[in-house]
Amino acid sequence: MLVARLKYAVLIVIVVFFISFIGFMLIEGLSPLDAAYLTVATLATVGYGDIHPNTAAGKIFSMVVVLFGVGAVYYTFVLAVSMVVEGQMKDFWGKRSMRKQIAGLKNHIIVCGAGRVGVNAIKRLLHESEPFVVVEKDEALCEPLIAQKLLVVNGDATLDEVLLEAGIKRAKGIITALPHDADNVYVTLTAKSLNSDLAIVARAERPEAEEKLRRAGATTVIFPAVMGGRQMVTAMTRPVIMDFVENVFYNQELHLDIAEIRVAAGSALIGKTLLGNRIKERYDAIVVAMKRGEELLTNPKADAVIHDGDILIVLGQRGQLSQLNEIASKAATEV
Repeated sequence: MLVARLKYAVLIVIVVFFISFIGFMLIEGLSPLDAAYLTVATLATVGYGDIHPNTAAGKIFSMVVVLFGVGAVYYTFVLAVSMVVEGQMKDFWGKRSMRKQIAGLKNHIIVCGAGRVGVNAIKRLLHESEPFVVVEKDEALCEPLIAQKLLVVNGDATLDEVLLEAGIKRAKGIITALPHDADNVYVTLTAKSLNSDLAIVARAERPEAEEKLRRAGATTVIFPAVMGGRQMVTAMTRPVIMDFVENVFYNQELHLDIAEIRVAAGSALIGKTLLGNRIKERYDAIVVAMKRGEELLTNPKADAVIHDGDILIVLGQRGQLSQLNEIASKAATEV
């Protein structure tokens, strides 16, 4: 609204200037340069010097220009100052509010980089309803994220103070999706030094970067180019499987999902078999794998016993998977 008013005010000043300019040329017989000089002097209220209206008509015309033109110029100036001050105040309070929200986050995820890979990670986190903070150095990339009311830290992710502002000490994980391998290695090192318990997923472009990232502390290393190539081949050779996987992981309208369900100490699931827990009957879900320590048990049998700390990989409806997760994560209640 303020911007629109300013545009109209500037337009009025321009119209007044040209009317005054042409009027002084016609009434006073001035040259274009002298007419422009007299117009500026009149609108700026700096007084007349060597050039001034000499005729009665010129003096009357000057008074009209002063009455309308000076008011228009003053109004335009006030609007411009208001817009600057208001913008600065919005920026100040907006950043203050965002810092306060970030300071209140716990167990969130930090996404470093809002480029092509980072933006897709952000979209997925929004779909998963995971709390997160974006760290991006390029202000132009930050603006659309801020417009979406996302939590953003505009700064270099390789710096300790920037990661600390993003709540690295309270975060549960970090996704470093910067375009250069060296930057991702540096972010991984910095993040691990600030929070040793952090899960780190790092982007890599070259195969030789994987070892460096893992030595730096990366939990998982992702090669976007490699994954893209694999998906393209799978889409060509096994299109039905590819469609199924895409629907499960990325189709927001389809309620089917794959979940990681960690069995907490004291859960009612512990000590019973998959069949005994009646997961299929109660939750209409299929346990496709179980992870116990470093061992991954694929396609577990019905008589497989669930232990404390097991991670169940379960396929089912999202709502019912949430119910199963509640049972797995809280102390014993009869299932």
